[in-house]
Formats: sequence, C-alpha cells, structure tokens
Amino acid sequence: MSAVSFGALLLAVSSLASRGLGVLRDSVFAHVFGIGSTGGTFALDAYFVAFKIPDFLYTLLILGAMSTAFIPMYMGLRQKESEEKASLFASRVIVLLFAFLPVLSVVAFFAAPYLMPLLAPGFTPELQDISVSLTRIMLISPFFMGLSGLFQGIENAHKRFLGLALAPIFYNLAIIASAWFFGAVYGVYALAVGVCVGALLHFLVQVPGTLVTSFHFKIKRPLWDKDIKEFFILLIPRLAGNIIFQATIFVDTILATTLALGSLSIYSYALNLESLPYGVVAVSFSTAVFSTLTEHADHHENFFATLKQTFSRVLFWVIPATIGLYLLREPVVRVILGGGQFNEEAVRMTTLMLGFFVWAAIPQSMIPLFSRAFYSRKETWLPVKLGMIGMFSCIILGVFFIKGLGLPIYGLAFSNVIATLIYALLMALFLLKQIKRSPFELIDWHFFASIGAALVMMISTLLLTIHYLADRPLWLLLVGVSGGGAVYLGVYGGVKKLLSAPSDNSKCKNE
Repeated sequence: MSAVSFGALLLAVSSLASRGLGVLRDSVFAHVFGIGSTGGTFALDAYFVAFKIPDFLYTLLILGAMSTAFIPMYMGLRQKESEEKASLFASRVIVLLFAFLPVLSVVAFFAAPYLMPLLAPGFTPELQDISVSLTRIMLISPFFMGLSGLFQGIENAHKRFLGLALAPIFYNLAIIASAWFFGAVYGVYALAVGVCVGALLHFLVQVPGTLVTSFHFKIKRPLWDKDIKEFFILLIPRLAGNIIFQATIFVDTILATTLALGSLSIYSYALNLESLPYGVVAVSFSTAVFSTLTEHADHHENFFATLKQTFSRVLFWVIPATIGLYLLREPVVRVILGGGQFNEEAVRMTTLMLGFFVWAAIPQSMIPLFSRAFYSRKETWLPVKLGMIGMFSCIILGVFFIKGLGLPIYGLAFSNVIATLIYALLMALFLLKQIKRSPFELIDWHFFASIGAALVMMISTLLLTIHYLADRPLWLLLVGVSGGGAVYLGVYGGVKKLLSAPSDNSKCKNE
C-alpha cells in the first residue's frame, strides 16, 4: 500500500472516529441544552456565535497557510535545497506564529464587545454579553491550534499522518467531557473551557510525530529573505479566499440570530450531520493526496491520473452516504439528538433543515480536492476569484430567502446548496482547462454505471427497510445502514466485474 493510500485510510478512519465523536458531542449538547431556547447561560446560540471569532482566526491564518503556502514551500526546499534549509524555513514560520497569534488574540479580546452587536444583531443585550465572555475565553485556542496546524504541515510533508489522525479525536473528547460533566452546572461556559483544553491536546499530539521527522527547530529571527517572501506571496491569495469563505459563515450567522432563539443551533446541528460524508471522505483523501499532487504538479499526465482516481474514490463514498443520509434523516436526528432537552419540535425542525442541507455534501466534497489541486500547482488567485462568485451567490440567496421571502432557518440551506454547487462546478471547469483536459475525461463511465446500478438497489433496500421499521428508529438505522451499505458494495462489485470482463469476440481474438 502506498503512503498516500495508507495516509488516506488512516485519516479516513480517524475522521470517521472524529465525526463519530462529533455526533456524540452534538448528542450531549442536545440532551443538556436542547436548542438553547431557554436562554441565559444555557443559550446554545451564544456559544455558536462566540465560537466564530476564534475559529475565524484559526481558519484565516493557519488552515489556509498550511495548505497553500507552507507545505509546498517546505517540500520544495527539502527536494531542491536541503533538509537543513527546510528546517530553517519552518523554524522562522513558527517564530512568526509565536509572535503574531498572541497579539492578534489580545486585539480580538478587546474588540469583542464591539464586534458582537454586528455578528449577532438579533440577540438581546444579555446574550451578547454572554457571547463576548465566551469569545474571550476561547481566544486561547487559536494559539495552540496554530502551532498544531504548522506541525501537521511538517508531518504531512514527511507523509506521517498519525498526529493528524489523533488531533481531532482528542479535541472532540475534551469538549464532550466538558459538556457532559459541567454543562448542566456552568452552561455554555463549560463548552468554552472544553474548546481551550481540546486545542491544547490538538497541539500536544503533534509533537511526537514531528520529533521523529528530519525537522529540527532552531530559534531564528524571521528575516525577510526570499523564502519568507515567497511564503507570504503564496499565502495572501489564500487569506483572501478564507475571508470570502468566512464572510459567508458570518452572514449566515447574522441572519440566523435575527430569527427565533435556537435557530442557529438547529442550523449548526443540521450542518454537522450534513458534513459527515464530506468530513470522513473528502477531507481525508484530499489531505492525503496533496503531497502527491504537489510532486506531479509539472507533469500533467501523472497529475491528472491522480486527480481522476481521487475524484472517483471520493464520489464512490460520498454519493451513497448523501442519499442514505437523506432517506434516513428523521431516524438519524431522532436517535442522535432526540431526548433530554431536545423535544419533538426540535426534532421536526432539524429533520426539515437536514433534508435540504444534505444535498450540499456532494459538491462540497469536491471543493477540498480541487482546491488542493490548484494550490499544488501554486495557482492561488483563481480559486479566490471563483470563491467570490460562490460567496456572493450564497449571501445574495441567503438574504433573499430569509429576508425577501421570509423563510425560516432552512432558507439558509437552500442558499448553501446552490452556491456550493456553483463553486464546485466552476473550480472543476477552470482546473481542467488549465491542464488541457475535458470534463468528460474526468468521468470514468464504467465506474458511474457501476455505482448507478448499486445506488438503485441500495435505495430500494432502504425504502423497504423504512416501510417495515418506520416506528423503530434505532433498528431502522442499524438495519438500513448495514443492509443498504452491503447491497451497495455487493452490487457495485458485481456490476464492475461484469463490465470489465472481456467480450466473447475479444476472447476469440486472443485465442
């Protein structure tokens, strides 16, 4: 098994475990807080709003830097210069993080009271004050997440994936433990502390994997040399792209806070469930394949072969997972979130939201792969321009559905599905044009014929299961997922074997 395949498998297992913990986390949230409609320190909406600012700092400055600038630069220096040169570059970036992130967190700490009325205009003054306090607590997390992200970049470049795999698991465990043991007493403040502890653990699990690589940290003043200059040149477009992405999230948050209390929580629950196929499959494969795409960036044949293979693998898992999640959305919500403070109305609204939201998973799963394909070729501005189209589409549609048509929270699901589809299609078309390939070449017709037949049988199995077990949600999930999955894999394997078998004529010719 190649390093990329093993890495993808390891990250997929890790992502599955992490997403499973994410489901458990939401289940604990739902039982302790419901949708937070009681208000006060149990208003879950306040936590979700407060989380946006520290998450913005991490996503903007660290997540983009690693995928766009750091990994290609670090790998290039290792291949073309030396290990020592690569270590020196990484050390300087670490020193920059040590100097910059605390300053940025302090600025955000004092700016929070002025930002919150803009971010949550529909909140009462009490809820805004709670959100400010939560934000200030969680501003500790970007520092540790930043260091963790940089160490992950080093591990990724060395094709070591264990630290990347363990980090989200420990992160989620810390939040779950905080909610379960302290949520009923300290409310959403327990969640904020859990985020900080989780960020620390997220960083600590990277340290062993980084130490066994050839990287050696040296305290060096970050001189403005050609490597640091190129790093920032590559980073700026990604920062712009992240700002665009975050602007969409902020607008959704602003619109959600103008609706009934608990709407943002419903949105967040449905979003987390919808992102299961995306998080388990798409992120894992795109992360693991990034270094290989970077190696083949100048060789179109190998680059396209890697892209096509990964594209098919992602769709193989994401399409059935999305369809299955749609068909089983009601028992999924009821089993995972129902009970405790999560009443029947919350189940109904979240199920409705998920039914619309889930269809964003398929185009959404293509975006990490296409993004990393662009970045591996050091093409950073084009994804930003395409992202702007997606952002404006999402914002305009969101405002139209919520404020223009007066739809409840599921209007945001409509806008996200349409905008994500537009963005993914544009990325695919422009990427293929760059490497002089037709969109039809990206599609393996035998592959799609095989999964088409498999999906028909899987859907039939699920509908039959729903008919007989509709009043037993847990059994419906267990039988539906296992039975539908087994049918899908079995039929796919059979049809693929049939289509790949040589015809009688070819047999005669061979004889």
